[in-house]
Amino acid sequence: MVTKKTTPTVKVLFFLVSVSKNEPIKEEAFAPAQVSVKTNLPVSVNLRQQLNIKKSSNENNHITSCIKIGNTLVFTDFKNKRLIICKVYGTDKHHIPLSYSLYYITEVNSITVAVSCIDDRTILIINISTGSVTSTINTSGYCYGISYNDNNLYVVIDQSIIHVMDLTGKVIRTIPLPSDRIYDITLDRDRLVCIDRASIYCCSLDGKLFWMFKHGKNQDLRHVTTDDEGNLYATNYNTNTVIVVSGDGKNYREPLTESDGLDRPGAIYFDKKETILLVCNYRGGKAFLFDLKRKPT
Repeated sequence: MVTKKTTPTVKVLFFLVSVSKNEPIKEEAFAPAQVSVKTNLPVSVNLRQQLNIKKSSNENNHITSCIKIGNTLVFTDFKNKRLIICKVYGTDKHHIPLSYSLYYITEVNSITVAVSCIDDRTILIINISTGSVTSTINTSGYCYGISYNDNNLYVVIDQSIIHVMDLTGKVIRTIPLPSDRIYDITLDRDRLVCIDRASIYCCSLDGKLFWMFKHGKNQDLRHVTTDDEGNLYATNYNTNTVIVVSGDGKNYREPLTESDGLDRPGAIYFDKKETILLVCNYRGGKAFLFDLKRKPT
């Protein structure tokens, strides 16, 4: 089902984010970020398509993460232990049944994904073209957020460290995390972005904290992704919103809310090639593709 709806480059400075209970964050001198990022938040986010990824009305899905690979959308269905795969326009919908409860997902290549299974302490490497598990990696602890970069997997272990490993599971190095409650991560250029339930953190690839963003109360951040200009997007499960934070951590907006169809949003992914944001509600089978509009630079 498809529904349509109408509707200056800066250097990251030295600062520390300190949080007041009732006020937005305040920034002070802290640590240098050794990367250049742009500050160009989207001025509008317009719905391109709404998709129903359920095969039947009586299905009960729990969608925990998603990615977009070309015209293929892949969703992890935690409750039913399967991947849901469909085309951008909701066609050619099929499932890959598995023996594990899937949670976080990352693209390895155009036909391969890696999925973390928290309670099973397992990472699955899956060929989505054939539907087969090509490799199973056992981890030393509970494995959460996962990201693939430069031929290596970056995996959150026990919410407090990252294991950098090759596709055989050999651990190459360990990265400390800025919180002991980290759920999701993504790598963007030379930055590591991660979240706990209340905050977004931007770090170097060796774990040095560049900045932290926290805003307001009632936060329940679930997933994080970055766009082609270094902005960070996170779903807030409690408030039915998506928040976008500039790459230097100094500006933010809530471009998507409940009025855009969000109802307990969890999964989120930004397609940098096509400048499309994919968001999915945790339950109900609704996924959304959004186009972003920015000010000309």
